[in-house]
Amino acid sequence: MTVVHYRPNEKDKSIIANITTQITTSLDAWYGEGVRLDTHDPEIRSYRNCFILRYPITRSMGEKKTVLVKIRRNPKMDSLWRAVAANIHTNIPTEYSSLEYVFSWLSGMKDDFGVIRPLEYFEKYHAIMMEEFPSRTLREILIAQRSSKNGACMSDLVDAATKTGKWLRYFHHDMFPPEETAYTSRDILDVVKEYAVHLEDYSHRRVKAQSMLNSFSRKLENTQIDTMLFSQSHADMTCDNVLYSDDKKVCIIDIKTRLAPIYSDLGLILTHPETFKPQIFSGGAYLSESILKEYRAAILAGYFGDEPQDEFLVQLYSAIKVLDKWAMYEGLMSRYKGIKYLLALPVGPLVTSYFQNVLKKHLDSIKTTEVRQVFKVTKPADSNARAK
Repeated sequence: MTVVHYRPNEKDKSIIANITTQITTSLDAWYGEGVRLDTHDPEIRSYRNCFILRYPITRSMGEKKTVLVKIRRNPKMDSLWRAVAANIHTNIPTEYSSLEYVFSWLSGMKDDFGVIRPLEYFEKYHAIMMEEFPSRTLREILIAQRSSKNGACMSDLVDAATKTGKWLRYFHHDMFPPEETAYTSRDILDVVKEYAVHLEDYSHRRVKAQSMLNSFSRKLENTQIDTMLFSQSHADMTCDNVLYSDDKKVCIIDIKTRLAPIYSDLGLILTHPETFKPQIFSGGAYLSESILKEYRAAILAGYFGDEPQDEFLVQLYSAIKVLDKWAMYEGLMSRYKGIKYLLALPVGPLVTSYFQNVLKKHLDSIKTTEVRQVFKVTKPADSNARAK
């Protein structure tokens, strides 16, 4: 995630002071006697969608840790007080509850999975207090692979991606047991239509919704789908929300928990690197096809293990998530004003051309040679053992 410069201001001082007091008075309850706050002046990092306040602490035996305080923001908010006052925090209690739920499942689990320890939800400021999980993001590992001159980075990428797939499988099948739900091709096309209509609107009809819908319809016309396996989804399963520690554990953050087909999360994490901005504006040259192929294969190997995978649904939901991201980028550009709007004019056709090619690649990968019925993916006999 890109760090944006935070500019201190007078109105934020009382918020920071109150948060610091809340942490100071809670440290003993969280960590036992003898713990101390190393500074009352936290480092504040401003990311696109949140502020992070970092408080280093020292435990009685000298062990160092960092308490993080996360406050949601939107990209135009340059101060804590604006973020706190905004009506954007409705889902934050749910996010904290998800953090607690995942911690209750995964704390103490060895080998593959790490976990963030939730400390407190500070309702006054809609703030999530938690312990830092020192790590790199999956995006950072992918980018490092570009300039790697040895196999170390690829080894880390394959390991991190494989464990990401295993974590997602565990999330869909153990933490939130899935249910087979009535779901047809028409339901899938309704989702496609929603994205396609937005895309046509945002692109000022440069892209036609009906053309998009027809492309997906042709892939579904010989396929009978009666049911789909639904589970609570992560709902933002991107490379930025996958953390990989030095001891090679994967930790997933920013879980939204929305009911959806299991392939929705899978399609997003598989295709997210293809929608990085540098990948788009380099015409697909930023991350090589060989890197993306290794990455994708590792995610799928982690998710399915020895179980059969339905390549049809993998490719279908990959294509749907590409369409979703395409609509998102067109939406962002459509809201630009002034100089940004003028600068975006020549960029629009480039974005369109790139996404058309990527979408075509995924749609062309869908094989529809005969009438078939899609069945749910079966749960492994011993999923707990496989997760570990």
